[in-house]
Amino acid sequence: MNRELIEGLVALLQRSSLCEIDYTNGSQRVWLVRDRREAAPSSKAITAHSLRAESENSARLPACADGPALHVIHSSMTGTFYRAPGPGQPQFVSPGDLVEEGQTLGLVEAMKLLNPVEADWRGRLVEILVADGATVAHDTPLFVIEPMES
Repeated sequence: MNRELIEGLVALLQRSSLCEIDYTNGSQRVWLVRDRREAAPSSKAITAHSLRAESENSARLPACADGPALHVIHSSMTGTFYRAPGPGQPQFVSPGDLVEEGQTLGLVEAMKLLNPVEADWRGRLVEILVADGATVAHDTPLFVIEPMES
């Protein structure tokens, strides 16, 4: 498991009101738990019990406490992650945006090809886990979405 992934998970835990993150990839596991007294006590707080790689492209996050379930979109390949279609152009999405299934959220450049990262759920974008221009590995968590009913 790479250091950037672990640092991203720690940063997500620190910036959000998540209670705990349990990320498993093959035989490797990272389990991060926040003192529950530190989590923001709000019925609208974004919380999750675990972060598990259940498929190549995404994972479903069951809710912790009274918070909503979250959905994570992972990189399907190794490459360079971009938040905008080109230099000086607006970013595809920002935290808080409502995203539709199939909407492009970012790009991963691999072998000189720009590959779109698309939303596979309709919902509100909670978090972008990777910095613009960062190198990502296959299955790196990129986006956290709070799914919404259609």
